[in-house]
Amino acid sequence: MVPLPPLENTGYNGLMSPRLDSVTDTMIAKSESSSEGDLRVLNVIVAAPNDREGAVRAGLQLGDHLAEFASVDTVKMAGRYDTELASELRLQHPFYQIPSQTFPRDLAKRLIQSEKNYSNSLIWTQLTPPDPLDSYDIAHIHNAVPLAGMVAAALQCEMNDLPYCVTTHGISKIPELPKTMNMPWVAKLAFRAGFLSPYRTVLRRASHLFALSASDADILNRKFPAQSVSVVPNGVQPNPPTRDEREQLESTLGISKSDPMLLFVGKVLPGKGVQDLLAANRMVACECEFVLAGSPMDSKLAERLQTSNIRYLEHVSGSLLNKLYRRADVFVFPTRSDVFPLVTLEAMAAATPVISTTVGGIPEQITEETGVLVEPESPALLAEAVERIISDVERRRAMGKAAYERAMQHYSWRSIAETTAERYSRILSST
Repeated sequence: MVPLPPLENTGYNGLMSPRLDSVTDTMIAKSESSSEGDLRVLNVIVAAPNDREGAVRAGLQLGDHLAEFASVDTVKMAGRYDTELASELRLQHPFYQIPSQTFPRDLAKRLIQSEKNYSNSLIWTQLTPPDPLDSYDIAHIHNAVPLAGMVAAALQCEMNDLPYCVTTHGISKIPELPKTMNMPWVAKLAFRAGFLSPYRTVLRRASHLFALSASDADILNRKFPAQSVSVVPNGVQPNPPTRDEREQLESTLGISKSDPMLLFVGKVLPGKGVQDLLAANRMVACECEFVLAGSPMDSKLAERLQTSNIRYLEHVSGSLLNKLYRRADVFVFPTRSDVFPLVTLEAMAAATPVISTTVGGIPEQITEETGVLVEPESPALLAEAVERIISDVERRRAMGKAAYERAMQHYSWRSIAETTAERYSRILSST
């Protein structure tokens, strides 16, 4: 294949042609020198048009590193930020857009007229990879939202006798969505019938399930006792800090050179514990500067941030985000509901100690040597942890060093991709 020209239309509005395009012309298309005996993998990223975080980033990076161990084509439901994602993640291999058909979502929004994004689940897609579906050995599906996209991908795999596996990003969070989204009872009933049921069917019919953490694997084993499950976590790229860049960033953002900087990265949502961060910020007595980077998904919380003394940057691009991770003295992530967050790994990869909560797989990421964990929804404990680490410079540095070493030893994308490729071979040998 020759490199394809840049896209003129990303297709996120549902009008994209089924014609396949690489997301950027600066990447080298799939090598024609791959041997015929290579394992052929179709890496499928299910994503809403505006989604550029979490499972989307993880799926794209896994596909990029899998290319060292298998013949991989990565396809992603077309979105607004695809070109930006390719640049931010420094991908070395192309990914290809497949349609994001939004007209069912748009119709539902007109009928329901709700501020909530329930209707995003109705965006569907068509699997149109570079080669026929039956030429691949296995498909790997990431993400459950939009659900219609996930179901469509799984159905098309089955229709072409293509075994598929699923990484269950968010399995422990999904049953909690009615509570976290404050759904009315009618929406809760619709969620159970229209979301949970088809989602579980896709997982039940998969050839294998990948859990991000041991705690998620336990959930899957209880829910699907007949299903095969293995743990393959998210990975991370090294991002060690440099002194010169630190001073430049301080000047650009107007951050005090003497005060420690605390960083939060994530969507501005109640589930990420932003309200707990605001409360803890008022309790912290020592001199420090809070910086928060994240999309304003909850307008009320965003307004509170803008009127607080926290420096709120909204969404930050990859280059600046990496610099923020490197500049931060402590990464603070008081999430109330998470599975195996990338942001904590990204902080560790920048040699930044982490203060977070005991939810999901975070206790598997953070040890006593690399950070501090507190119970969720505990602003006082959060503030106390911040003051303890900020006041002990030597401990903070030792934690940062240990965090970097742990990230590189256990969560490098190359080792994660190698393990995943080995699991594919085992899955295929048992089917």
